Amino acid sequence: MNNENIILRNKVSSSRNSIEKESKTNGEFNINKKSKKGDIATFNKINRSMMMKSNISRNDSVIEDSKACPACGSLNLSFDDSRGELFCNVCGMVVDEDYIDSTPSGTSVNKDGQNMVHHGASSNIAVHENLATGFDLKNAPKESRARWRRMHKWNMQSRTKGSKERNLSRAFTVLSTLSSNLSLPKSVRMEAASIYRKAVRKDLVRGRSIPLIISASLYAASRICHVPRTLDEIAEASGFTRKRLGKDYRFIARELDLKVPPVSPKDFLPKFASDLGLSSQVEVKSIELVDKANEMGYSASKNPTGVAAAALYYASILVGERRTQNEIAKITNVTAVTIRNRYKEMKEINLLD
Repeated sequence: MNNENIILRNKVSSSRNSIEKESKTNGEFNINKKSKKGDIATFNKINRSMMMKSNISRNDSVIEDSKACPACGSLNLSFDDSRGELFCNVCGMVVDEDYIDSTPSGTSVNKDGQNMVHHGASSNIAVHENLATGFDLKNAPKESRARWRRMHKWNMQSRTKGSKERNLSRAFTVLSTLSSNLSLPKSVRMEAASIYRKAVRKDLVRGRSIPLIISASLYAASRICHVPRTLDEIAEASGFTRKRLGKDYRFIARELDLKVPPVSPKDFLPKFASDLGLSSQVEVKSIELVDKANEMGYSASKNPTGVAAAALYYASILVGERRTQNEIAKITNVTAVTIRNRYKEMKEINLLD
């Protein structure tokens, strides 16, 4: 410790001498032994007033602090973001340490290009517990596999302590399977999870089937996000009848006061055209036909899937990529008779004029 003190004193004396020489040659403020206390106090007052006016951030080279280096008396201090230390640029002494990082959590990169993110992934409302930790039993050693199974069982039990957690766990497992089978994007899945959580908070799930309510929530979410799937598609994927699914959908839409927009035939056209292997020209032409039908008030009281199927059939004939009515009926879950009737009605009102 004595040797370290001697070395530190030597550094301090050398730095003072250099500062005094620079101050004499450049006409700067002279910091000597006699006027050291008064000069530091004066510098502190000036520094404090300047900081109040300029309001410079701590991440810059100038520090929002009135401290002076206790070794050399210099006010040229800098802050090290990575170490959380305030050090002197003249003698190198660490003036203060263990600073608390007060930068916003959303800041990703600081001025030096360093990664400042110190939080994990964003929360996922489609998972009943975001802080859960799981492990794979396949990686367990053979001699302790039974112990790992017990640990896995206890872990699953601790994650679903109450009835609400068990409800959400089962519902979101079904939601993940349904959204995957129906090729729905993440936005629809998140909206369905939000609707289901509202239903659980209002105690609408009690006495009803969890998979049925989550299927109805998914149908409502698909319409809200303008990625519609028909009731028949969701009923087939979930295993429920169209009637039961429609009944529960109307129930949650009424109780939760959901603002579900009406379905437009245009929302179905991209999916139907892709499933039929039609080109973009057919899709664009069918959208034009639907827009003209809406302007004339034709499709207001018609089934949107039927209008979309007839528009695709009409457009495929006009472009030269004809598909039969039966082929379109299989993809759209609309009867060939409906497609034929809607097609005749579109021809009669002269949509091409």
